[in-house]
Amino acid sequence: MDINIGNINALTTTINKAFNKYIETAAPTYGRFTMTIPSNAGENFYPRLAEMPGLREWVGQRVIHRLEAGGFVIRNKTFEETLGIRREDLEDDQFGILTPAIEQLAADAAEMPDKLVYDALETGVKTACMDGQYYFDTDHQTYTENGDLTGYSNLGVPQGTEAAGPAWYLFCTRRPLKPMIYQPRRPFVVTAKTQITAGNVFSGNEFLWGVDGRCNAGLGMYQFAYRSTRPLNGDTFADALAAMASQRRKDGTPYGIRPDLLVVPQNLESAGRQLLNGDMVAIEAPDGKTWIPGSNVWKGACDLLVAPRLSQKVGG
Repeated sequence: MDINIGNINALTTTINKAFNKYIETAAPTYGRFTMTIPSNAGENFYPRLAEMPGLREWVGQRVIHRLEAGGFVIRNKTFEETLGIRREDLEDDQFGILTPAIEQLAADAAEMPDKLVYDALETGVKTACMDGQYYFDTDHQTYTENGDLTGYSNLGVPQGTEAAGPAWYLFCTRRPLKPMIYQPRRPFVVTAKTQITAGNVFSGNEFLWGVDGRCNAGLGMYQFAYRSTRPLNGDTFADALAAMASQRRKDGTPYGIRPDLLVVPQNLESAGRQLLNGDMVAIEAPDGKTWIPGSNVWKGACDLLVAPRLSQKVGG
């Protein structure tokens, strides 16, 4: 290819189209359990909501659910990725890989929210959230049916002789407030440094294409999330459902939380499919020693999302 303004402009147009096409057709999975909250500053402050409010009969004065201090901050970060090609390679048409490489830049940019959200999710066992406890913890608080304060755990750990396995997650995603937060500040775009008089070309003999953007992710409503390293089966799934359903408001009324999404790493895909899609499961026989086929009561109980970015190691 002759290196001139017309050819370089045409190449830049082709590359921009390739980038935009790919980034618009990418299919990240974070959006299913994440609320997107745009940012217009270097950071967003998220105040604490003492409890999730609900409608009540209006008797006397209004009950005000105030946003309180003591929440948390998500600071935006800037991310970049840059691709370079020597002028000689461009002149000699040795750039058949250029368009796929630019598409890879788009793929990396499109997948960045997934990476940030799943990374934040996996730090939930050691990162404080809005109530000051770790996001996944045994020391959250809720209320009894009589309105008394009591402990609440959204962290399932092996019981008795159970062996720990990879971490799996249960989410309630049907409400506007969601378990995780993605915070975009500036969208990812591709920028070309291809002017022949540009320093990188004139002095460095290299054409550059770079993508950059600003964003971050963080932990949202712990009430809608549950993490477990117990073996994934009907019993442990039922325990997780029951734990999440046990949360109540100060007046003793239940939040009515019903999880609708099970998120598993790839090495738990088989167990997840068997639990949620299988017609039959093995159940203990009356003799307490053998197992027999039985109907799967959890078929269709919620959706399954297999997340390649989740850790597959024992204990998560």
